[in-house]
Amino acid sequence: MAPNGLKLDAYVRVSKVAGRSGSSFISPEVQSQQIERWAQAHGHTLNWHEPELDVSGGSMSRPVFDQIMQRIRTGQSDGVIVAKLDRFARTLIGALGILEEFERHGAVLISVAENLDLSTPMGKAFMRILLVFAELERDRISENWGTATDNAIARGVHIAKFTPVGYDRGPDKRLVPSTDAPAIREAFLMRAAHNTRTEIAHRLDEIAPRPDGGRWTASGVERIIKNRVYMGEAYRGSAVNPDAHEAIVSFAEWQKANLAPVRVSHRGKKPNLLGGVVRCAGCRYVLAPQVYGAGRPNPTRVYRCRTVHSAGACPEPASIARDALDHYVEAVWREQMASRALSMQQDSEALRAAAPKLEAAEEELRAFASDLTARRLLGSDYHAALELRAAAVDQARAELQQASASVASPEAIEGYDELPLEERKRILSSSIDAVIVKRGHAHAPVDERVTILWRGEGPDDLPRRGRDNGPIRTYAL
Repeated sequence: MAPNGLKLDAYVRVSKVAGRSGSSFISPEVQSQQIERWAQAHGHTLNWHEPELDVSGGSMSRPVFDQIMQRIRTGQSDGVIVAKLDRFARTLIGALGILEEFERHGAVLISVAENLDLSTPMGKAFMRILLVFAELERDRISENWGTATDNAIARGVHIAKFTPVGYDRGPDKRLVPSTDAPAIREAFLMRAAHNTRTEIAHRLDEIAPRPDGGRWTASGVERIIKNRVYMGEAYRGSAVNPDAHEAIVSFAEWQKANLAPVRVSHRGKKPNLLGGVVRCAGCRYVLAPQVYGAGRPNPTRVYRCRTVHSAGACPEPASIARDALDHYVEAVWREQMASRALSMQQDSEALRAAAPKLEAAEEELRAFASDLTARRLLGSDYHAALELRAAAVDQARAELQQASASVASPEAIEGYDELPLEERKRILSSSIDAVIVKRGHAHAPVDERVTILWRGEGPDDLPRRGRDNGPIRTYAL
């Protein structure tokens, strides 16, 4: 038994709070009472901390416990007291490492339930045995939870804290479409048509207001668009049930919405035709619309590189007359669309063929990644085989993206000029990934300075606002 009069830090931990009860669950209040009674009976002084809630004992790195360790290292504490040894740790290796550090600092560990005395070899051996069983119990709980999760997914149960918008939970806990389901499907179709997430958020505010009275945000829309639950899937980890509940959108609709490019909106107050699409060849960043001589009879309107970006300075900043570029791009677009003479179809033959191919490639990758037998048999060749399947997914995704490219009908081309600017801008951005402009003389022909990258031709790593774009790189025309 440790000597009396110690200054001990009381440590209370619960792995999972929600829904637990019974003999395996010791609430924070019960743990605190046990520690308090033991300390009073032995004349120790306690320093209390907030309970460590929803934190596993499988790791020794925990926020509250880290604070206690710092107190031990600085000599502010004589040790740690817990209600039960498995509250201290459920991992043998991690616990032994911490106890070795305790010994170096002259600190002690006291476990009330086991009444451990670590000053004797027998006490230390007994503690190791208890830790082994604590680790075994943690593994058993994890295995049971994994089995229960897999079984629930197989039954079609969506395992999540919150029910996704657009669904209600039925009597069997499976998801069923709610009255908001049509609004969610409209959000997917709007994103597939290249509407921005902010535009979709405003639309959802109109047709599916949030029950808490708040407003929809772009990030909230993004979470909806990326959630595979709307295709009818229930999933958690490697467990996937593709037919768990009624889908709100088809696989093709989900893919098309998620493959829609994220457009960089211009920062000016007035709309412009190619804002967010036209880019500088010197740095690949978006050109900013600017007006020189505003208020004069004939102001000069240009798209101009800002020159200095978060990643560095552009080596060859480009600038081009806005009206000349707008007219050129629209003329080329009309010619391109007329020559193809295709009609816009959400589910074209190519799309219907590409979507199942991507789904099969993703399923193959998912199954192979979780196949422990293949990993063991292939050994060092496993990662190469995994990379081949990942490459097949990338190829199938590229084919689907190409198949999803929107093209206009002859009727749409004829009525294009009568459309408002915002609608023309949306149509162009749905057909074009980027318009690259290189630096040149103001009087040089536009076609000598400009390259149009049609849908699916633009690189995936073009600089975007709000992410790490790496160093400045040029685009070779």
